[in-house]
Amino acid sequence: MAELFTIRDARIRDMSLIDSYASAEGMDRIPGPRGVRVAVNADDEVVGFCRLQADANGISYVNPIVTYGLWRGYGVGRALIEDAHARVGELRLISRGTSEGFYRKLGFVEMPWEDVDLEAASEDCDNCPYRDACGPVPMRLA
Repeated sequence: MAELFTIRDARIRDMSLIDSYASAEGMDRIPGPRGVRVAVNADDEVVGFCRLQADANGISYVNPIVTYGLWRGYGVGRALIEDAHARVGELRLISRGTSEGFYRKLGFVEMPWEDVDLEAASEDCDNCPYRDACGPVPMRLA
């Protein structure tokens, strides 16, 4: 049986689709393929992506991870996180909304806000008008 998807580095030609997925989730444009890995189907079409940003200490933050709606439930997000963890080791992120359960299933645990490099995480949760609805939780996977 053929694999449903594979993971590879993002390419310039992937960026318009990546940006459309990010936009659909209410996120900003992704500045380029650097640090981005994509899950692609058999036709080499992007079905999900994960972008990593390192802080000054070399710790990688997931920002963001997105799976195209029709591909949710097929292990795309899990595979992207496992790929990132295997490549860089410790991962950090800020879970939002209902995603905390997903991250906990993957082994992420809550960490203190003071351990978050907000620049690498690209977050300004303190000044966000949606903070209460979003319920941000800083998490790490060692």
